[in-house]
Amino acid sequence: MQQEVFVEGMKCQGCVNTVKTRFESIEGVESVSVDQESKKVTVNSQSVVDKTAFMAVLEDTKYSVVG
Repeated sequence: MQQEVFVEGMKCQGCVNTVKTRFESIEGVESVSVDQESKKVTVNSQSVVDKTAFMAVLEDTKYSVVG
């Protein structure tokens, strides 16, 4: 299952790495790719991941899920 999520606040490769690592920690997520320029994060997972799960893993960061 592939999903696209948009994340605000990523300004550098370190930001990208943080978002990628956080999203990969969600149960069922198999791979994550991040396009910093478009703010698009593509997530491949075993089943649909609820948007609140993405928001929860970024809760204590400067990044936010916008779509």
